[in-house]
Amino acid sequence: MTSKNNQGNINAQRRERLLGFAKAAAALAVSGFSTQNSIGKGIAAPKPEKRNITIATTNPAALPYLPLLVAQHKGFFAQQGLELQISEQQSAARAITAVGAGQADLVCTWLENVLSASGRALGMQSFVLLGITPMMALGVPHRPIQNQPAIGLAQLRGKKIGVVALNSPTHTVALAAMRRAGLRASDLGFVSVGSPASAQAALRSGQIDALIHMDPLMLQQEQRGELHIVADLRSPPSAYDVLGMHLPSSCLAAPQDFLQRFPGTAQACSDAMLQALQWLAQASLRDMLRLQESLPENTLGMDAQSFVASFERLRLAFSSDGICAPLLASNLLQAMHDAEPALRLEKIEVLKSVNNTLAYRSLQRLKA
Repeated sequence: MTSKNNQGNINAQRRERLLGFAKAAAALAVSGFSTQNSIGKGIAAPKPEKRNITIATTNPAALPYLPLLVAQHKGFFAQQGLELQISEQQSAARAITAVGAGQADLVCTWLENVLSASGRALGMQSFVLLGITPMMALGVPHRPIQNQPAIGLAQLRGKKIGVVALNSPTHTVALAAMRRAGLRASDLGFVSVGSPASAQAALRSGQIDALIHMDPLMLQQEQRGELHIVADLRSPPSAYDVLGMHLPSSCLAAPQDFLQRFPGTAQACSDAMLQALQWLAQASLRDMLRLQESLPENTLGMDAQSFVASFERLRLAFSSDGICAPLLASNLLQAMHDAEPALRLEKIEVLKSVNNTLAYRSLQRLKA
């Protein structure tokens, strides 16, 4: 059992780490990274040095990666003089490995993977943030009985929680939510359930007592009455209510070496993704239906109704400017440390993994 003094020391250490992150963020702001007018204004778009690019990702049709699908389908990469190929990988680790092996130029993945040991080893930098919330939900397989108090996260003590994979973003976010509800990692059991189909089977068979996953699975299960949402992390307000902080999700990233060797290509990729983010910010439900209808059959793995309903839930979860505020990355790194205490925060320079310069320049050009 942790004594009050030890707990106080732990809290003090955490506050000191966060204060260090805040100071670093302030330094970044002073240097110009967080002042939009100081970067990119009046700079013409450079020509891509490398026109054929490959982006590795785990599931191109997954909703957190919707901006990439939009940029490809709406021709935004082509407008920037790029020929895009998307390389689908079985896992985030393999997607990052593909970049390291030269099989892909960039990766569309969770910022958590960029901040991971493998991401840092390759010098990966997020340069367009796609999602500003975790874009997931946690639910239990039974609705509360009438007149019974609503189920809360605290009632999941001793239960088995299904996550996409151990040490994955779903695992990290689940722990962050449980911790705020007063639970510790030792109070819970986590089970890797993988794909939506496997997750659904685990839920129905009773292998897990709760599930944290993404739409359309969570929305479909909720609509069928098979799942009751206990913690909704699909919009900024509800995610903040659950976590007490803002956590980012998906991003476009590349090794720092690529960004330095091919600045024009990197800028063109940023421009294309910013066009997609701005298109999504203004898209009507009719626009989304037209998008879904124009895609090859089964591209999204869901019907039009589910796609539109899922997008409406996630509309505010997508970034409108592609910028990753330093505090977002710091929050995420702290959540990763809470999930994996062996992570040495003092040895990680979080700002080396976030590059907002290209997104700021894209914003300036798109405004012109």
